[in-house]
Amino acid sequence: MAEPMVATREAEQWGWEYRGQEVVVVEQQDPPVPAVPAPSALATLETKRAAAARVNPVLVWAMAAAVVATGVIGVVVNPWLALVPAIVAVGLGWLRWGRPEVLRRAAVKEHQRWLADCVTTMAGFERDVEVWQQELGEREKAKALQVSAVRPWVPVGPVTKERVDLYGGTAAGWRAALLAMGSSLMSAGGRLVVLDLTQDAVVEPLRRMAGEYGAPIRSAVVPDEGRALNPLTGLSPEEIGVVIAEGLRGAEPEQNESRGVDAALVQQVVECLVDGPVTFTRLHLAFQVLLRQLTPDQRGELTRPEYMKLADLLSESARRTAEARLFRLAAGVQRLAAVTGDAPMDAWDDEEVSLRVFELSARESELSASLLRHLLFQITMVRIQRGQLSGRGERIVVIAGADAVARPELERFDGICRRNGLRLVLLFAHLRDGAVELLGGGDAVLFMRLGNAKEAEQAATFIGRQHRLVASQFTYSHGTNTSTSTSDSTTRGNSASTSDSVGLQTSDSRQATFGLLFSRRHRSGSKTAGEQYSSSTTGGTSWSEAISSSESSGSTESTSVGYQRTYEYSMEPTVLQGLSPTAFVMVDPLDPASPRLGDCDPRLGAS
Repeated sequence: MAEPMVATREAEQWGWEYRGQEVVVVEQQDPPVPAVPAPSALATLETKRAAAARVNPVLVWAMAAAVVATGVIGVVVNPWLALVPAIVAVGLGWLRWGRPEVLRRAAVKEHQRWLADCVTTMAGFERDVEVWQQELGEREKAKALQVSAVRPWVPVGPVTKERVDLYGGTAAGWRAALLAMGSSLMSAGGRLVVLDLTQDAVVEPLRRMAGEYGAPIRSAVVPDEGRALNPLTGLSPEEIGVVIAEGLRGAEPEQNESRGVDAALVQQVVECLVDGPVTFTRLHLAFQVLLRQLTPDQRGELTRPEYMKLADLLSESARRTAEARLFRLAAGVQRLAAVTGDAPMDAWDDEEVSLRVFELSARESELSASLLRHLLFQITMVRIQRGQLSGRGERIVVIAGADAVARPELERFDGICRRNGLRLVLLFAHLRDGAVELLGGGDAVLFMRLGNAKEAEQAATFIGRQHRLVASQFTYSHGTNTSTSTSDSTTRGNSASTSDSVGLQTSDSRQATFGLLFSRRHRSGSKTAGEQYSSSTTGGTSWSEAISSSESSGSTESTSVGYQRTYEYSMEPTVLQGLSPTAFVMVDPLDPASPRLGDCDPRLGAS
């Protein structure tokens, strides 16, 4: 079983404000430098080899001269004297061939030694680099841990604690705002009552989160598809009279009849229904009795004593005087009877409940929804006025879709909440009509996206155009890519060939011979003739079929979160019109940093 929600945050949060994130910059020490030994001895040897190569031609000519001199002196002068040039020739030959070879071998040996020194030096350098990189990594890790402890998004919420008004936004934005605000207050031990009049299920994420944590929840959807609830459960006749009179008047504000008279009339009717629970179905039957539309045999769920009390409740003259009022009340009660039932709506029971939700069903038509909105609002106000939300912990009442309620009723509701020590949160979809008159009447005000230019103008004027806000860009991207490909191929071939050839060949050769001794003409030769004929027909049919089928499918999913500080700007209407669905501007007279720019996207809480 999930554990109950406990306090996890010190500060109340309605969203998060971007404070920036420090960039990890680590002071680096100079990296080690490889001390490669200089090849000085090798360079000297190479210089000597180059010098020897330059004098090679001279040595060759000198050696040749010495050899010639050796031969001449040895033959002409004295063989012993020929040893001198012979020794010179040998020395020059060594300088030409012997010394370069000695220098080459010395250079090879010196190069190998220098390479060995380089390998030894580089091994030491690599060890120094590993130590340097390890120390740098440790410093960067320590700095990153220090920086990561500072969250770039910090909780932000109103300083004042009595009433908060929220204007603008979308259903998605309200879901995020209620989730952020409700989870924070419930984690701190608060108890919430959410009256959702929007028919958009804006409280669903908060209710689901509270259920996952095992928090005690009471929830009622009116009308409920599973069972027909009775919103009048537990109310006294006087309270039922007030609720129905005020609810019908709120749904039809153009009516001029006195609400006090309507409430008294409904109360008298309810006091006659003593033999069973008061439901809208029984109330409708009661009004039909007053209007003389039912006979005793048609009384339905009414008992005979109840029928007789109702029949004698009004005199004939009083009935005729109040007939129009009775018809109007009967019509409203009849419509409510069609969407309610007799199952008790017990969401107000148990003082230890952390979250109470009263939600208007999305499947109702506007006419019935309008009656139910005002009925639920009046029932909530009566329950609070009788002190049914007393007890320990902070208590918060949230009305989502307060646009449907008239300004005097909201002000009266605000006064009742203040007297009973409850915080009130009003969510208005638009800043117009009665909402404009209420602007500034609370303590803190939040503005979400206001697409209407006139509404954005009024909000910007209230915030103050001299203020400059620092916007922060938060991007969250989630992409999925799926691809599938299939290919088929078929190949067929057919070939045929035919060839015919006819040939005729004739050859004739003659030879004439004339003798030297006898001049006689002689002729010899050959003559051949031939005919050739060939015919060939080749044909072939080749047929092949190849079918290849390939199918590939892939799915890639990526999620990225990015934060970026952007620019400062003055508060203009276009700023409010272009806010993201979950962004808000909070104005709080007790907050020295007001106004603040925040975002209630729940994904920011995990960043």
